[in-house]
Amino acid sequence: MTTQRFCSLLLLLSPLCASAAGGQTPRLVTRAEARKEAEAHAPRLLLARSDTVAASAGLSAARLFPDPTASFGYSKSTPRYHTELSIPLDLPWIRNARTAAAESGRTGSQLRLAFARVAARLDADTAYTAALAAREQLALSRRNAIDADSLYRIAALRRDAGDASDLDVELASIFALQQANLHAADSLSAESALLTLQAAMGMISSDVVIALADSLYRPVFDSVTAPSGAALPIAAAEADVRTAELSGRLQRRSRIVEPTLTAGFESGDPSGSENGLLPTVGIAIPLPLFNANRGNVALAEAELQRARAGLAAVQVESRGAIGRAQRAFRVALTQLDRDARLVAAADRVRAMSFTAYREGEATLASVLETQRMARDVRSQYVADLAAAWTARDVLQLLTETVAPSAP
Repeated sequence: MTTQRFCSLLLLLSPLCASAAGGQTPRLVTRAEARKEAEAHAPRLLLARSDTVAASAGLSAARLFPDPTASFGYSKSTPRYHTELSIPLDLPWIRNARTAAAESGRTGSQLRLAFARVAARLDADTAYTAALAAREQLALSRRNAIDADSLYRIAALRRDAGDASDLDVELASIFALQQANLHAADSLSAESALLTLQAAMGMISSDVVIALADSLYRPVFDSVTAPSGAALPIAAAEADVRTAELSGRLQRRSRIVEPTLTAGFESGDPSGSENGLLPTVGIAIPLPLFNANRGNVALAEAELQRARAGLAAVQVESRGAIGRAQRAFRVALTQLDRDARLVAAADRVRAMSFTAYREGEATLASVLETQRMARDVRSQYVADLAAAWTARDVLQLLTETVAPSAP
């Protein structure tokens, strides 16, 4: 098999040039659609949603009134039959503290769910950017393989005309084979990137069923706005502190357990001295002599200290992460400007060297070197472009201040 045929075969067998498995046409997906599907179906959201549902159930439980207790008794002494209804008194200051703590807990869980949704969008954005970069790299390797095959054919023609040696043909053959192998590897990487994107979107498929509708262009720093309020991680940590404070208040107010009101009647006097139903009423008041809920109060205070420490850590980490992300984004944009100039210069040198060799005014070694240089420069540009998009996505995640949403 000749080098030309080998390269052509690899191009034809490229996974992204062939149709999807089973003849299915890939569905075009934009970046916005990938984000939307990730928010709806990403696996990481399942746990956050379950926490929010549990917090909502806890709030519903906190709002419930305690059930009364009915008791029926019999004694040998008169009256023999005893019937009582015990009604726990849900004191307003205890009930209000319990409900407020549950509401704060639900708010914190909703904020964590909102952050999980933003993180799912980040996963989809990052995967989409990686897939775009892999597609650009595949297009670059395809062009390099075609150019290397053309260079091999030119070397063979020059050798037949007596202007080149067999060594030039062998060197061009080796270079063409290397480029064909790189193209095959990039084809596999591009397909793997699409599968990763499908997983981030929550799609269960072992075949590539989507295609990218967007392109990889230079992002704009102004598209990332500064946060107008507390970032989601900070807001969630603040809600945890509020919940811990309200839980501590609840435990302190619960030092005296709610009293119980009892009402009922007695009957069954065989002597007949007491006829009919004999009403009874009373109240049971717990005495905090030994317990006084000290254990739960201590646990609540410890949880409050832990929540405050967590808030301080999140505030420091969030501000530092935002600063690093902003700097990384600016540096990436500056590097992209340099890369663009390098790509233009490398493409000119590449085209000039190719023309010079075809006209017999340059050596094959110099042409191969310029080809490699142009490939490396453009590959670096694609990598820096993907890094800029990733830095932009991370910055948007860290500055997100979306209001909590319902589960």
